[in-house]
Amino acid sequence: MNEIEKIKRYIERTKFKETNRAPYCMSCGEWLALCRFATISKESVVDAIDLAFEFGRAKGERHARREAKRA
Repeated sequence: MNEIEKIKRYIERTKFKETNRAPYCMSCGEWLALCRFATISKESVVDAIDLAFEFGRAKGERHARREAKRA
């Protein structure tokens, strides 16, 4: 099993609600900004991917905090 298959399996095995757009998902504009960051700027694609993961982590953390306040 290659790394991509492992990543996909990890996601599949993680149980979470399916929604059309979770509050911590990235918008098309955010994706496009990351694509431009990787291609136009002096940064590398790896830097853009790292930034995307950090952004997702921050969005997920904020979402978790809001959910904790509701409980």
